[in-house]
Amino acid sequence: MVFSCLGIFLLLAIDMAVLHYLFNAEEINKRANALVSDSGRQVVFDSDISRSMFPRPTVTLHQVRILNKATKSDDINIGSMRIGLSWQSLFGRLTIEKLQLANAHINLIRNNQDQWNLTDLWQKSRKSDRLQVNRLILDNASFRIHDGINLQQINQLNLKWHNLGSTSLLQLNGTLSGEDMQPLQYQLSAVYHPDAVMQWQDVKLGVKTNLSALGDSDGQWHFDARWLPQQQLLKTAAVQWQWHSQRNQLHITGNGQNWQLGWNKLLLPQLNGVATAQIGDNSINATLSASNSSWLQNHWTLPQFQIDSGWQNHLYQTALTLSGQLSWLDMRHWKIDNFSVNSHQDAVNALPNSRFISDLSGTIQGDNAGNGHLNLQGQFDNQPINIAIDYQNDEHLGKISGNIHLAQLNLRPYIDHTPSLLPADWQQLWRNWFKNCLVNTQLSIDSVLTPTVQLSQIKTQLAIDAHAFTLQPISLQIYGGSSNGMLQVSNTNPLTWKVQQRASRVQMKSFLQDTFGLHNLAGEGDADFDFHGVGFTRQQWLSSLTGQAHILIRQGVWNGIDINNILQNSDSQTTVAYNETNHTPFRFIRLAIPLNNGYTKNSRIELHADNFDIKGTGNIKWLQQQMDYNVLIATRRAKQQNLLPLRINGTFTRPSFTIDYQRLTAGLHTSQQKQDSLRQTLQQQWLWLNQGSSASSENHEYTHQP
Repeated sequence: MVFSCLGIFLLLAIDMAVLHYLFNAEEINKRANALVSDSGRQVVFDSDISRSMFPRPTVTLHQVRILNKATKSDDINIGSMRIGLSWQSLFGRLTIEKLQLANAHINLIRNNQDQWNLTDLWQKSRKSDRLQVNRLILDNASFRIHDGINLQQINQLNLKWHNLGSTSLLQLNGTLSGEDMQPLQYQLSAVYHPDAVMQWQDVKLGVKTNLSALGDSDGQWHFDARWLPQQQLLKTAAVQWQWHSQRNQLHITGNGQNWQLGWNKLLLPQLNGVATAQIGDNSINATLSASNSSWLQNHWTLPQFQIDSGWQNHLYQTALTLSGQLSWLDMRHWKIDNFSVNSHQDAVNALPNSRFISDLSGTIQGDNAGNGHLNLQGQFDNQPINIAIDYQNDEHLGKISGNIHLAQLNLRPYIDHTPSLLPADWQQLWRNWFKNCLVNTQLSIDSVLTPTVQLSQIKTQLAIDAHAFTLQPISLQIYGGSSNGMLQVSNTNPLTWKVQQRASRVQMKSFLQDTFGLHNLAGEGDADFDFHGVGFTRQQWLSSLTGQAHILIRQGVWNGIDINNILQNSDSQTTVAYNETNHTPFRFIRLAIPLNNGYTKNSRIELHADNFDIKGTGNIKWLQQQMDYNVLIATRRAKQQNLLPLRINGTFTRPSFTIDYQRLTAGLHTSQQKQDSLRQTLQQQWLWLNQGSSASSENHEYTHQP
């Protein structure tokens, strides 16, 4: 395109240079307009035409314009045009020793019939007699190009052409800019051999730009090529290329063969590349291969592509392979068929810990407005998975919705090392990734395995934006019962989270052990809790845990102590050892547990058994997993009632039970009185407890059954 315009300049130069020595300015104007008259154009230039004889005969014209009469605008505008003739031109064949154009501005427009506005002048310049030009120079030229799809500009174009006889040297540089693209600086050099098969040899193209995703970047291409005039394409031999981006130390090298390049057109029979990068602690490498790729009318077509990548850090090494076939269904809609995703991650210098094992295939389709749909089936971590995701590109916000169904998700390989895998700025990356994106999709998982619990039939609505990760509502089957609630993690510093759950008819032994660390209560029951806290690790969670929990257990047992026989051999002893074989049956137990920054104060406990009740309050240190409760055992015999104070303290796993001697002997003065009172109370309690449930069932009307 640039060289076609140069042909027009030469056509004018021949006429004007000769005419200046033969005729006056008026005659030059007449002859120049005769050249373009049949094209509906007019040549205009200043009447101030200058000439000099040294170092060579030179003609200089100013403000040379080729005016389009129909549009009343300039197709070409040249600030100054210096035509230097060789001395031999005065005595023989006309030769231009030096043609120099300064501040040339060219408008190129392609119409609906795929014809450029200067096509007729290009054709006329080709048919005219060839004029030998030894040196051609363009200083600060610009091209405004509208090809019917894109509007682009080439600015600050500087070109030097040096004819050496059998070969010519070309050098040019400039800046390319356009709609939806960053300005790109380029340099090109080549050697022209007109009689060779590959006329353009040792072509070296370099570009520099700044990309939003990659930062400052530069690329180089090296090849030989020949011009195909009928197709208006430059066809290369072997191509060597490389690309380097400052961000993440990205470096790509590659090669190709028989590439064909034209304006807004690129045909690549074969494309291969090898990439390396460094992102934090991750060393990344990848290979790219594509066959019969093309860029036409702003659209890439990749009949077959494959990307094999891998990255490694001090903990894990990961492999990821993507392949597929990209095609355009029409001018607006594209599709990737046979899209395949394969991945695998394992530990480095440690026992095997395989995860992110995927084998997925399906399709991706979308349109040029940025909307898309992803449909994948296959396996994730050796379990069946189905993914159907829609992406809607609004003006300022991308919205992701759809459905994901997974047969089983095993979290055990992921949980142990998750904090160490995350980069230091992961929360900022979270904000950046979802700054203009909102995820809201249905998620269902048949079974989830964690280090402590197995969940089943999970159904939830997953929502993610720059500020929060939310699962609401969540419904699942757990410990033989069901649970409903929500979970929200907010992207604050430190991280904040909130969880609400209402579990019903669950097996409480496992539930309490896995959720709260309580080991000694069993039975079927319900739990209702509302917690919030801060931090990322378990220690941070427990230290900040705030909220409340209400627990009800029905027809259960209290392991580690037998209240019915606690006093059988105690005599005057006040401490009862924890015994894993002992247990106390009860009809129900209620726990109300408030929490404030990892500490519970005034937690209430209420237990009802066949022949006694227990009520009391206590405190809990959740980080240390320690409790301290003071309760009263109330035995019933007819209308009489006797109270025995008991202290329960120690660790969650092996608490100790101590009769509260101080409360029991309050008001007594001598040691003997206190000893007698303790012995009498213990004996009476044992008697009443072991007269058992017959007295209780006959004389006590139970009205408190939940």
